[in-house]
Amino acid sequence: MWSDNETDIDLLGFQHLVSTVCSIVRDDSLLPATIGVFGDWGSGKSSLLQMVRTELEKDGNTLVLSFNGWLFEGYEDAKSALMGTIIDEIVAQRSVLTTVTDKARGIAVRLIKKLQVFRVLSVATKGSLAYFLGGLPAASIAVAPDAAELLQQLTSGFEDLSDKAQEVTVDDMSKFLKSDKAQNVRRTIREFRADFADLLKETKIKRLVVLIDDLDRCMPDTIIETLEAIKLFLFVPQTAFILGADERLVRYAVRRRFPELPGERAEVGRDYLEKLVQFPVRVPPLGRAEMETYINLLFTSKALSKPEEFEAARQCVVNCSPSSLLEVRFNHGIAEKVLARQLPQELSEALALAQRIAPILASGLLGNPRQCKRFLNTLVMRHEMARSRNIELKQRVLAKLMLLEYFKPESFKVLAELQAVQNGRPKEFTVAEMEGTKQPAKTEEGSKEKTRTQGNAREASITEATHKEIPAWLRDPWVKEWIAMEPPLGQEDLRPYFFFSRDTLGPLAGAVQRMSPQAQEILAELAHESEAVRLNAQKKAGGLSPADAAAIFESLADRARQEDESDDESSALAQLCLWTIERPELVAQALTFLNTFPEDQLPIWIITKVKTFSVPGEDKTSIRLLLQKWSNSSNARIKAAATTHLKNL
Repeated sequence: MWSDNETDIDLLGFQHLVSTVCSIVRDDSLLPATIGVFGDWGSGKSSLLQMVRTELEKDGNTLVLSFNGWLFEGYEDAKSALMGTIIDEIVAQRSVLTTVTDKARGIAVRLIKKLQVFRVLSVATKGSLAYFLGGLPAASIAVAPDAAELLQQLTSGFEDLSDKAQEVTVDDMSKFLKSDKAQNVRRTIREFRADFADLLKETKIKRLVVLIDDLDRCMPDTIIETLEAIKLFLFVPQTAFILGADERLVRYAVRRRFPELPGERAEVGRDYLEKLVQFPVRVPPLGRAEMETYINLLFTSKALSKPEEFEAARQCVVNCSPSSLLEVRFNHGIAEKVLARQLPQELSEALALAQRIAPILASGLLGNPRQCKRFLNTLVMRHEMARSRNIELKQRVLAKLMLLEYFKPESFKVLAELQAVQNGRPKEFTVAEMEGTKQPAKTEEGSKEKTRTQGNAREASITEATHKEIPAWLRDPWVKEWIAMEPPLGQEDLRPYFFFSRDTLGPLAGAVQRMSPQAQEILAELAHESEAVRLNAQKKAGGLSPADAAAIFESLADRARQEDESDDESSALAQLCLWTIERPELVAQALTFLNTFPEDQLPIWIITKVKTFSVPGEDKTSIRLLLQKWSNSSNARIKAAATTHLKNL
């Protein structure tokens, strides 16, 4: 398996992005600068930052530091954490290279003291009024360093505070603290920036580069505080800050802090970032060819025991000719040429597998390498678990089933139920394969060709009616394409595959866990008590990848099954229907889910919602079959409504 910490995009030769970032940093006329390395969740931003660090550390007198605000969240305010970490690292790392002068140490001490004052000031201006009046915040101020000195400064405008405390009104104290806070903050910022610039000169640092990773994992307030610390305190000559983040989440944090004024059309989040980030560098998603190349290299790194062989494979990709940038740059044929030998059987099978699954993963995951790696890790994990019990699963069959599990979870559940009661070989699936191919099928080994109706007693029992009434989940265009993929599954015993897929691990470790941060945020908003928030979340459906959209659908379906009441418009069932309307490719999944939903729990409005579903080619067969089933329901209201709407369909 592969670690999330392992570099990703360097496998694909995205060296031009590294060169772009480094060229900005090395151009003194462009400093100080803030560079934003933007990309979706899991797009490889961390890998790019690591590659930038490796390249810049080759430069003399360039100090490269890393900061991860997510690690400090909840323990310290972001401004103090960032500034304190940078000062500590400058002194520590320069001490390793050269002797730090007394003057430099003196400057560092002054900076630390100012930082402590700033910390106390931040707390004191929030709680000092309660302190004077005997409130609880006094404890948090009293334990802060230099608190007594700062409080003395804050109260210097009053003579004999102990005698006059009773005479001070709340309004008087509030006005005093407000004016004093502004004065102290302005002075602190000016002095800190001046001392910070002096520290860089005294330690002979030609350039200071600070890499800030995982910014999009932080809470909105932490994101804004980090950005403010850069601009207010640390933006001095010869500095460069490189931010790795999902741009959408940073914009969301800005909107939370600075909501737009009524009637204003300006996009606050975009404008804020444009002023702060001078050089945006965006990590592109992987296309189909790049996804296949990426998967091939991952499998190659696992299969080859000699590091030099894998490095030769990687260099083949990195140093490819410009004319082949949009092509698969490493596959079975190229691998044999590079390695100059016959490939191990395991690697040959893996490269063949990559060719089949790469197109679906590229489109379904919107080129996200981290989600691709998680898919492959689960594939390898299940395969190895089966081997540990002396069960040999065919990797291609397992991968094909996992694609259905990942992108069409409701269809996967139906297939699981069908194979469980039909000894692992559901007849409905065989019919769908026949309808999709209309030609003789090859066995897995390819040794013989035979039709799926000749010499097969099980298929002889399939009636003509079954051919005409293929279930809704098998009419889904995506599922039809999936069925046509190699290898065919009609002759496979699916029981061991489902044992290791769902009975042991669950649906790919759970829908929520495999969602992107944006999808998790939307899912939370769909459960919000405010109707406006829920409707706004529904409008965001179009911006998600098919995998994220399917994962949200699965989460809503699980919630709907557990609900006691589904009549309310805020119910998970209602949100599921609205989500399906926004994402028409999920119609077959919704019909499949509703077909198994307890009819006595169905609300009356479900009939109208189902009729509004947009189906491919306006083929209403699946909707008609569901309404026919409901027209025979024991639920009188559902029966009457379904019968009426069926006549008008």
